[in-house]
Amino acid sequence: MENNNIVDKRGKKSKKIEEILKNKKFQIIFAVVVLFVVVVAYVGYVNVKDKDKQVTLSDGKELTTQIQDVIGKIKGVGDVKVLIVYDGGEQIEIAHKTDKRTDRVEDDGRVTETIEETTTPIFTNGNEPLIIGTKRAKIDGIVVVAQGGDNPKVRVDIMQALSTLLKIEFNCIKVFGME
Repeated sequence: MENNNIVDKRGKKSKKIEEILKNKKFQIIFAVVVLFVVVVAYVGYVNVKDKDKQVTLSDGKELTTQIQDVIGKIKGVGDVKVLIVYDGGEQIEIAHKTDKRTDRVEDDGRVTETIEETTTPIFTNGNEPLIIGTKRAKIDGIVVVAQGGDNPKVRVDIMQALSTLLKIEFNCIKVFGME
């Protein structure tokens, strides 16, 4: 018999391959790789299918409504209510200029330097401050109450969706079943 490590002449698996296939570590690693490939394929399929639909998230009640709409469409979720807790409010960035002035005083060999910085806002023609951007308030946590929230798979699906949509950690999301 030649090349006994792979297949014998009758086309049967060798003992070495059987040992590898029975190895628990190999089975776990193989299952994880298959699961990863399935998830990547599914995400690619969903992205191609919904290519023309783009969700833009805004703040406040509109964001809550958008999240409820999206989460409610996940298989097994059912009716859903969402509460978002923010850390502070929206921050507005105003354009400003900084002036720096340095005073230097020499007295009997001692040198004292005083640096003074002043920041003044830049105004538009309408005497309004020039806004260069806004930052959405940081989300501290989200509570989701859903009909399917008692199901562990649905709970994980909701947490993954929220984590992806809002770029927050899993520990900031709590999902509960609805009465």
